[in-house]
Amino acid sequence: MKTEHPGAVTEGGNISGGRFSNNFDFLRFAAAAVIVVTHAYALRIGYAGMGMYDPVILIGQAALAALLVTSGYLIAASWESTASPLRFAWKRFLRVVPALVIAIFVTLFVIGPLMTSLPRGEYFGTLFSPAGLATVPFFEDGSAIGLFQDNPWTYVNGSLWTIPVEVMMYGVVAALGIAGLLHRWGAISALAAVNILVWIYWFDDPRMSKVRFTLYFLVGAYLYLHRERIAYRPVIAGALLLLLGLSVLTPYVTVAGVICIPYLVIYAAHLPVPFLNTFGRPGDFSYGIYIYHYPVQQVLIQVTGNALLFPALCGLSFLATFALAFFSWHAVEKRALAAKSLGTADLRRVLGLPSLPAPLTAWWVARK
Repeated sequence: MKTEHPGAVTEGGNISGGRFSNNFDFLRFAAAAVIVVTHAYALRIGYAGMGMYDPVILIGQAALAALLVTSGYLIAASWESTASPLRFAWKRFLRVVPALVIAIFVTLFVIGPLMTSLPRGEYFGTLFSPAGLATVPFFEDGSAIGLFQDNPWTYVNGSLWTIPVEVMMYGVVAALGIAGLLHRWGAISALAAVNILVWIYWFDDPRMSKVRFTLYFLVGAYLYLHRERIAYRPVIAGALLLLLGLSVLTPYVTVAGVICIPYLVIYAAHLPVPFLNTFGRPGDFSYGIYIYHYPVQQVLIQVTGNALLFPALCGLSFLATFALAFFSWHAVEKRALAAKSLGTADLRRVLGLPSLPAPLTAWWVARK
């Protein structure tokens, strides 16, 4: 198979063929499932018991990198196909916020009261105290509200650190688009260069070196914006896959990941495999899996006294998480996304925003 320039766009700016002409749904689902497995491993033994280059953790980081590459690619496509910055922001809000709010509510008001080591009344009092509120919504350590104190790791939902990072990157795409810089060769490249310098500075800090994940988003956006100039061929993909595999034996595996993973993800996303192309027809469950699996695994570890074997923890947590993700998609996400078709005038009316002056509107249309 030879894939030269995947992701060509229609006149309206959408990826040609629509959602079910590619494998992005499958890749996101697979990456989320891999993250479920790697977090089960990490939470069962505790992060302190793992090294920076633990193979399981490296696999999980590759899965997160794949999610951010696809996000950068598709968010850049969304910006191109959206009529205004307001509609772009509205679409991003609908995709991220409603499901996240429900997940946080379930965690704090269903899981929390059941799992906390504090008396019920004290739990709610602590939750709404300054110390408790400081853990919401992107909370990590549950000690302030008495959650998971006897587990190997006490984080409540450590996955959510990526949400504000990704939202920030949406803002970067919008800012570059409004400024007319998004398609300039040097704009995203300059941001990537700054990101690399910051990453080098924090390279040996396992927590702060997470800054590199924004680099995956930027590269994904770059690959979309310059898709007509980038050829995707099996021989290149094979060479990069070999390089990535060999790098596991070296301290430079994270560097190799940044070089190899983006190309491999976009190449895989456009392979013409009918089953994978239509994988997402029943629903897009990857986001629900991502935002629910961590507290579900913490509950299973606490309830069983961490006695579950690793395969059992993976299987049970995936089944429970998938049920929540199924509910999230059909009851929350799909319903919220139904409102994304509102036009700019409708949004201004619903949100109570004034209309833009005619010259500014004309300037935006011309820029688009």
